[in-house]
Amino acid sequence: MDVYLAFVLPIFLYGCKMWTWTEVQMSRLEVTRSTCLRRIVGVKLTDRHRLETVREQCCTSSLVLIVRRRTLQWIRHVLRMDEGRPHSVPSMWARGRAAQMAP
Repeated sequence: MDVYLAFVLPIFLYGCKMWTWTEVQMSRLEVTRSTCLRRIVGVKLTDRHRLETVREQCCTSSLVLIVRRRTLQWIRHVLRMDEGRPHSVPSMWARGRAAQMAP
């Protein structure tokens, strides 16, 4: 599991803070990730274990939740920046995006 957290998960989530993702893309990533988790746990797809059970065994949550959490962290970071900084240009975009993603 340590190898997965150190090498595989960062590859899945590279740049996720700036993604404009669709449901199809997220479902494909989730399927690939669930395949990795099932291999780590040693469960075959034909064993008919629920994905929630596999996630609990690996102490992880849904990829969609992880991506949303990281995106909101980035948006909060951008909103805290001073107005004079060049990276604060996307702050108007971030304000609109934060309103869309808020639960």
